[in-house]
Amino acid sequence: MKTLLMGMLLLGATPRVGPDAGSGAGQVSAAVSVGTTVSASGRLRVEVLSSMTPLRRGVQTFQVRLTDATSGKPVSGVVLSVQPWMPAMNHGISDVPRVTARAPGTFEVSDADLFMPGVWELRFTLKGTVEDSATVTLKLGR
Repeated sequence: MKTLLMGMLLLGATPRVGPDAGSGAGQVSAAVSVGTTVSASGRLRVEVLSSMTPLRRGVQTFQVRLTDATSGKPVSGVVLSVQPWMPAMNHGISDVPRVTARAPGTFEVSDADLFMPGVWELRFTLKGTVEDSATVTLKLGR
């Protein structure tokens, strides 16, 4: 097992840990911050995390954390939506990514097909206890 994990790390794979690491049930993977910004109003901090680094083109799953920019506390009561956008090509994606609330101030964005390498923007709209917007810029490799 130790050899397998070392091989995965050397090849750049992220080891999965959990009751049945192959099934997807209860698995945990190490996510790192790939982009952070302050919202348009300046009231919120938006952080995007990914277990796939460096980022590459293809279907993505991100974790998004919303915190109060001053206190750092998670922001609850917010509905988050996201529009992936490629500014150099002036287009987004045709399918809407799925956004799932996981905990106060924490969301999972899945099924985001960022199909081309290059610079992408994740354009977030927040509604609920806070009405705001934010854009996080990402750079994807091949």
